[in-house]
Amino acid sequence: MPDEVTDPETGVTFAPEKGTVPKKSHYACSACGTVQDVLTTIKATGKTGPMAAYAVQGYAPKRKAAGKPYNGRFFVAYDAAHARQYGTAFDEWEARKDADLKDYWPRSELAYGFMTHHLQGGVPNHGFTHWWTMFNPRQLLVHSLLLKSIVESGDYEWKTREYILGAFQQYLRNQCSFSFWNPQRDTPEPMFSNNNFHPKSTLIENCVFPDLGRGNWSSSIEGIIQGREWSEQPWEAVSLEALKRRDAVLADSFSGKSEKVYPGDPVGEVGVYQGSSTDLTHVPTASLDLVITDPPFGGLLHYSELSDFFYVWLRLALKDKYPDYFRAEYTPKSLEAVANRAREPEDPDGFYQRLLTQCWREAHRALKPGGILAFTFHHSEDEPWVAVLESLFDAGYYLEATYPIRSDETKGDGEFGSKTIEYDIIHVCRKRTEEPKPVSWGRMRREVMGDVRQLQAMLENHAKEGLPAADLQVIRRGKALEYFSRHYGKVYVDEGRTIGVREALVGINQLIDEDADKGKEPPPVNAEPITRQFLRTFGSAVDLQRDQLQKFLKGSITTPDEFVQRGWCAEKNKVFTRADPLEFAQEWSGKHRRRLTSDLDQALVLIGACFDNSGINASDTLKNENFKPHVALRPLLEWLHRNGPDQNIRNAASRAVSIYKTWQSSLAPQPIQASLFGDDEDYAQ
Repeated sequence: MPDEVTDPETGVTFAPEKGTVPKKSHYACSACGTVQDVLTTIKATGKTGPMAAYAVQGYAPKRKAAGKPYNGRFFVAYDAAHARQYGTAFDEWEARKDADLKDYWPRSELAYGFMTHHLQGGVPNHGFTHWWTMFNPRQLLVHSLLLKSIVESGDYEWKTREYILGAFQQYLRNQCSFSFWNPQRDTPEPMFSNNNFHPKSTLIENCVFPDLGRGNWSSSIEGIIQGREWSEQPWEAVSLEALKRRDAVLADSFSGKSEKVYPGDPVGEVGVYQGSSTDLTHVPTASLDLVITDPPFGGLLHYSELSDFFYVWLRLALKDKYPDYFRAEYTPKSLEAVANRAREPEDPDGFYQRLLTQCWREAHRALKPGGILAFTFHHSEDEPWVAVLESLFDAGYYLEATYPIRSDETKGDGEFGSKTIEYDIIHVCRKRTEEPKPVSWGRMRREVMGDVRQLQAMLENHAKEGLPAADLQVIRRGKALEYFSRHYGKVYVDEGRTIGVREALVGINQLIDEDADKGKEPPPVNAEPITRQFLRTFGSAVDLQRDQLQKFLKGSITTPDEFVQRGWCAEKNKVFTRADPLEFAQEWSGKHRRRLTSDLDQALVLIGACFDNSGINASDTLKNENFKPHVALRPLLEWLHRNGPDQNIRNAASRAVSIYKTWQSSLAPQPIQASLFGDDEDYAQ
C-alpha cells in the first residue's frame, strides 16, 4: 500500500498504516470532525451502534483453477443488489416475527450479571439490551426459520430433533453481531472465541447453506456427526514424541505431531443429570470409584451468564418437553461456584470457596474409601488455585499426584483466543481416611526438599526433551503440595500456630527457587514463609523500586502491600523502604506482648531496642510473661547480624543476640517436653 490513500468518493486522504480512527474507542464526526467516544455516543441513543456493509467475500472455482491470487477467493463491493436482498429479508422478518415465527425467537432482556453489566462498559450500554438485539433482522429470520423447521418439519423422532439442536446451537455463535473477521488468520471467527460479550468492530454475516467456508450450517453440523462417530468408535491421540521413546521405528512411519489410536471400546449406556454438584442425592454413598470434574476458575468465567446466549433460544424448543429444566427464562445462577462480584458483591471469593467446598464434600460422600477424585485446573495466577486447594483439603482430600499438561496455553492471545495460561494441572486426589499427623514447617520443608532433589535427574531429562520451565515448576510444586496435603491443618510454624495453603505456597515457591540464590545465605528455614519471602526479596538492600519489587514477587502469590500492611516497609514515590527497627520498636512500646507473635516482628522489636539511646529495654520484652519467643527468633537475629541492610542494624542485631542468649541461659531448667520444633533450631544453624 502507498503511504497515503485518497478516497475517490469523499476526497479524504489518510495513511493506511494509521487508518481513519483517531484513537482507540473513538471516532471523528464526518460533519464537523469532532472526536468523540464511541460508547458515550451509543449509550445516548439507547440502540446498538449503526452498521453498514462494505464488502462481500466469494469463491470462484474457475479463478482457483486458473491460478489466480487468493486461491479462488475474492472480495467485491457491497452494492445495491446486495442491499435489496437485505431489505427483502428485513421486510419478511417484520411481516412474520409476530405471526408464524412468534414462538421461535427470544424476547428476554439480558439478566443482570458480571459478564453482561460489569465488563466492556456494560453490554446494555452498547445497545445490546435484549438477546434478540445481538442479531440483525436477516439473522433473526434465518434462526427462527431454522428453529421452527427443527421442531415442526416431518415426522422425525424427538431425539433426532434434539440431535439437530446441537448444530443449531453451534450455528448461533457463527451468525450473530459478535461473529467477526480475524485478519491474522484471514477467516471468520465465531462468538466466544474469547469468552465474553465484547462488541466487535469487524463483524461479519455468514451464509447459510454453502458447501465451503467456516461457520455456515454445513460446518456447524460437522461436530455432532463427528461426536456420534466417536461414540461408536472412540479414538485417542498418541504423541509421536512419546511414541519415539517406546518404538522409534514405528514412530518413523507416521507424520505430524500425533496419531489416532482406536482402543475398540464404544461408549455404553450413560446417565445424564442436571443439577447442582452440591446435592448428588441420586448417587448412593460410597458407590463411586472415580469422580472427574473441571471446576470453575475463581472469577475468570461465569458460565451461566455466557450460556444464556444459547439457552434463551433452546428453551423455546425444549420448555414444554422438559419443564423442570427449561421453564425458567434464564439458566440457574444462585448455586454457580464462581466468584461473581455482581451477584455476591460483599464476599465473592468467600462465596466461591464455600460453594466449591460443598461440591467436594458431596463428591467425597459418593466416593468409595479407595476412590479417586481427578480434576484439572488452569490459571495464570496462583490466587484462585489457593481457593481450590483450601476447599479441597477442607473437604477431606489429600493430593496423590499432580501432572502438568498443555492445552489452552497454545490458543493465542487477545481477541482471537484464550487468555494465555502458564500451565494446566491435573490433580489426582484420595479421601483422607485418618487424621493428619502434626509436623513443623521446618521439618516438612526438609522432607520436601529431599523429595524434590530425588526428582532432579528426571527433571533434567524432561528439560532436555523440551518441557517448559513452567511445567517443571509445576512438577516440583506438585510434589511439595502432595506432602503438605497429607498434613493439612497440622503444619505448624510455631507452637499453636498452623500454616494455610496460601502461606505454604509462598514457602514452596521459595523452596523451588532457591537454586537461583546459590551463593547467598538464605534466611532461616524455620522462619515463617512470608518472613523468608521478605528477607529473600530485600536481601541486604535498604529499599527497592516498585517495579523491581513486583518483578521479584511475580509468581510468589505475595504482593508488596502485604509487606506494607505488616509494617515491614513503606512506599513513597514508587520506592519501598524497609522499616527502621528503632521506629518499629517504638511503635510497639506500650502494646500487649501477647500480640507480638510474628517472628520478624519479634526480631525487629528486639533489634530496635538495642539501638544506641533507644530508651527501650530489650530484656523487658523477653521477661514479659505474655511474650512467647518464636522458634525462629534467635536464628533471625543471627541472620540479621550478618545480613542487615546497614552497620547500625547489624550492630544492634549483634547486641540482641547476646541479650537473647543471656536471657535464655538464665531460665531455670525446665522439664524436657517433646515438641514438633525440637530439632528446628539446630537445623537452622
